[in-house]
Amino acid sequence: MSLWNKRLQNCVSLVTVVFLVTACIHYYGFHTITQESLEAASLARQLHSSYNPYAITHLLYRHLNREDVTLGDSRGLYFHWDDWVDLSPGDRVLNRYREWYPGGQCDMAIERFAGVNGYWMESHDKKVLRGMANMYCSMPIPEKVFVPIDSAYLEVPVVAKHRLGPGKIPTAIGKRQVLEKMAQLQTNIAIENQGSSPIRHLQKTVHIHPSEFIFDPEIEIAKLESKLAVGVLAPQDHQYLEFLKHANQLVETSDKYFKYPWIISDVIQGRSHHLAYPFFKGFISDRERQSVIHHMVRAWFQFAELQGFASWINYGSLLGWAYNGVNMPWDTDIDIQMPIRQLDRMGRYFNKSIVVEDPRYGNAKYFLEVAPTYVKQGNGRNFIDARFIDINSGLYIDISALSHTTFEPPQNVVPDQEHLTMVNCKNWNWHSLEELLPIRHTYFEGASVYIPHNVTQILSRKYGQDSFTTKLNFMGHNYQKDLRLWVPDRECKTPPSGSRFDNRGELTREGACGSIYVQDEYDITKECSQRHLELNGDLDVPRNYDTLKMGDLPIFRKDPWDYLNDINKGEVTNDRWYVRQQVVA
Repeated sequence: MSLWNKRLQNCVSLVTVVFLVTACIHYYGFHTITQESLEAASLARQLHSSYNPYAITHLLYRHLNREDVTLGDSRGLYFHWDDWVDLSPGDRVLNRYREWYPGGQCDMAIERFAGVNGYWMESHDKKVLRGMANMYCSMPIPEKVFVPIDSAYLEVPVVAKHRLGPGKIPTAIGKRQVLEKMAQLQTNIAIENQGSSPIRHLQKTVHIHPSEFIFDPEIEIAKLESKLAVGVLAPQDHQYLEFLKHANQLVETSDKYFKYPWIISDVIQGRSHHLAYPFFKGFISDRERQSVIHHMVRAWFQFAELQGFASWINYGSLLGWAYNGVNMPWDTDIDIQMPIRQLDRMGRYFNKSIVVEDPRYGNAKYFLEVAPTYVKQGNGRNFIDARFIDINSGLYIDISALSHTTFEPPQNVVPDQEHLTMVNCKNWNWHSLEELLPIRHTYFEGASVYIPHNVTQILSRKYGQDSFTTKLNFMGHNYQKDLRLWVPDRECKTPPSGSRFDNRGELTREGACGSIYVQDEYDITKECSQRHLELNGDLDVPRNYDTLKMGDLPIFRKDPWDYLNDINKGEVTNDRWYVRQQVVA
């Protein structure tokens, strides 16, 4: 009897364990996090944080106006991630170190905690704490900061790692004070005739020489070593030689360079897979993500054009453009391509740079990082060659280099390949230069960007013929042609009959299925989609237009921090993201 009872107890225990494990997998793996709860979490994080992004930007302009020496000296800037990013989600771990070491130093205990690989599986809260500690203690500081003024960017070197802390950074700063210091700097630069990089408008078309797609690290190493042998190698070229030799070996054994946070409760749905570690602070709502992307794509193309790098959107981002000129609402990043030799130059001179968003439009700071594994295909673990990361959210632009290699493309990729120049990225996406070049100007999210020459050929091969012609339902959204908008099924699955607009052409609440969300998104996207419709009736042969006369459209989405702050401070009576911020021509 006792043996039977023991077996019964073991069976009951086993069934209980299986039940609990199954229940946990079901809850964490398939539990839907609502958009309302995600926005509430962002509001709570912002409300309980004293961080103000205007403060460090204001101090930055004061330093460049030579009014303040707190942020640096005559050589350049002092930098600590705790001054530039809201690390308050890590306060439970970091506050004691801020008190013990006000300058931002760390001891071995927190260094060990911060140094664990981002792919280590753990809980959401532990992962956030570890990421914040990693930024505070372990993450290398940038090498330079690019600061916008009215018509140019200033390049400012970073000379030391040093934390200022809230005691030395005034927090009662708003947009007006920042813009005053920005205007003052513009005047000072003009008077002193200091060096700066003037902002350049994107060109109508860009012809890229095929040689820009050819890069062999071993050939580059041989060239540099031959110069070294005769004593004519400059110090910066010697440093580049050492990097190439290191990278050429590293690429064969390296784990993934760019990491996202692995979280136990997120294994199945993978919400965190498009947020960069260690910047991850938590999941954010779709609309907050759309705002970050809206601002980020404009900043990237302005910076790339400024520095003379040719890049263009492709894949999912290009598919979104084909429909209505904006990113698809479920897409979590922007896909960018560029020639490998240009990416090599970008890595040499601009790796680990901070790019400050024009404060007239938003509070973002972006971190440009180039993976050392870009040099060749390697072991196949690194598909992404560089990222342009929003440091406050961890959202990013993925940048892939295209190379002409010795690998043979599949025969069904492009017809008549023997007469074409083929290039590929590390994820084995193939293109002919004839379909890519010359890249051409268009508008995406209202901003000037570049796209490939032959859009329909690329999209048809990648996604199928109906991907941008007849496919009107995808990812829980339906495309409503009269609104030129992807609408979530939960908001409006079946458009109402009859007129949806009032006599002023505004979308009515009834026309929006009673949804404030749909009204707001229509207001945000309507000018972008209207321009796209007018210019791109034929996706491959756009209507002729003057890029300077037409100009970029305004910013239509509020800066995320401003949006959350306005609601928390009671400065608005609604939760709409729409804004119409004109941009400087």
